[in-house]
Amino acid sequence: MLESLKINNFVLIPTINLDFYDGMTVLTGETGSGKSIVLGAISLILGSKADKDEIRAGESKAELEAVFRTNRKSLIALLDDKGIDSDDGRIIIRRQIRSNGRSFYSLNGVNLTIAEAQEIGRMLVDITGQNSALSLVRKDRQLALLDSSKEIAASLSAYEASYEEYLSLVEERKASLERMRKVEEDRSYLEYCLDELDKAELMEGEDDEIKAKLEVASSSEYIVENLEAVKEGLDNASRSLSAALSALFKAKGKDESLDEYYQRMESSSIETDDLLQSISAQLSSYSFDPYELEDMNSRLATLQRIRKKYGGSIEAAIAKRDEIRLMLDEAEGEAISLDRLDKAIEKKRVECLEKAEALHMLRHKRAEKLGRDITSTLKKLSMESAEFRIELEKTSLGAKGFDNVSFLIAPNRGERMSPVEDAASGGELSRIMLAIKSNFLDSDDVETLIFDEIDSGISGHAASNVASVMKELSKRHQIIAITHLAQIASKADNHILVHKSEEKGRTVSHLDYIEGEKKVAEIARLLSGDDSDISLRHARSLIEV
Repeated sequence: MLESLKINNFVLIPTINLDFYDGMTVLTGETGSGKSIVLGAISLILGSKADKDEIRAGESKAELEAVFRTNRKSLIALLDDKGIDSDDGRIIIRRQIRSNGRSFYSLNGVNLTIAEAQEIGRMLVDITGQNSALSLVRKDRQLALLDSSKEIAASLSAYEASYEEYLSLVEERKASLERMRKVEEDRSYLEYCLDELDKAELMEGEDDEIKAKLEVASSSEYIVENLEAVKEGLDNASRSLSAALSALFKAKGKDESLDEYYQRMESSSIETDDLLQSISAQLSSYSFDPYELEDMNSRLATLQRIRKKYGGSIEAAIAKRDEIRLMLDEAEGEAISLDRLDKAIEKKRVECLEKAEALHMLRHKRAEKLGRDITSTLKKLSMESAEFRIELEKTSLGAKGFDNVSFLIAPNRGERMSPVEDAASGGELSRIMLAIKSNFLDSDDVETLIFDEIDSGISGHAASNVASVMKELSKRHQIIAITHLAQIASKADNHILVHKSEEKGRTVSHLDYIEGEKKVAEIARLLSGDDSDISLRHARSLIEV
């Protein structure tokens, strides 16, 4: 329930701290006194769109704060999912609107988006007015009301899960068909490309390797000339080392200390001979066959063409080759996949139909009961001859099953049943909405109900009956009602008078709880516009009933 509301610099209200209580609370006052300002502030707390023009003139920002206390399990679970701590079900919402157009929203100190605020707001407060009464004509709204029971909600959730899987399979089949279509459309070209890439026998880095060989071939004469000089030098060095090694061998025969030098020189001689043989072998590799050079140039040209055509590198061309092969291979298996998908789709469709039928039966059962209960409530609201019915019509499978729902009413005995939007007047729509609220709400539903001039278009005995139904509803929910009718205001547990005054040349709206004679005087004003003795006596009688 709503426990308190703080308003600072909002429209005609400079500052106010207002507490709310259980039961039924009414707000009354002259037209233009500021009742709609309070409703506007609560709507902003619940996530409605902010307008900087609502900031009190001369101020830079407006600030709103509401404190709620809730036992609603589904709401507490939602807050937990969003990482919002709600100790003992206490919820503090703050909304700030700045003159630069920016708006800030937080719940228990956690910043939220407006979409999140609206989601939570719908679970905290239900606002009913002429506009929301008109929402009864929307088929989606009618179905949502019918589906608001826990049993139906669970059945609908099970159906929606199956339907999502069904749609997923259908989309998978469409994607499979699209892949098949695309491959078949391009098959000739893809097969040509794959054949070309396969014949190319691509190897990573091959083009760089050929380039390196051609670079060497183009410089082979220069390389051979220098290697010949190296070979000649090594050959001379080998012979010189051999002669020196022979002389040192003789010398070390007379002095053993020379053996170390002999060993070192012997190693150098061996290394020189080995190097000479390697250089000689390398020289033979620089003999290039003209045909071999022509083959290398031709291969390089082929690789360059492949590289340019298929992604800019040999690696990219290899990847493209593998991709095309995979596409063609997968296309071969699509027919088998389609057959599998068709069977899965049909199986899931049958499952959806079964769950939709179970959902339909639950809806039908509830629709019959609600039709009777709402008809009974309408009789209490001075629509004694009215008959209300919720009609279901089976159609094709959709997101919510296969039911089309219609709220039908015959306002007077003998009239045929017609959609509420065609058969009900504005005042009747308000009473129908109240009757629906009285019968649709369950134990884990919105705890605070706000009725904004739902009494429009009714008076007399009908108004008294509306007041009685609202009073009965207030035993299960916190009721806040903006009203112009004395019959409704007289039934309130708490009465707030909204009035205006001029302070320092500016208009200010005030909200004051009234009781006793002040309440009697306000009821009298609502009755006849004055506080005559007759009006006051009538007001007291209404309050005492």
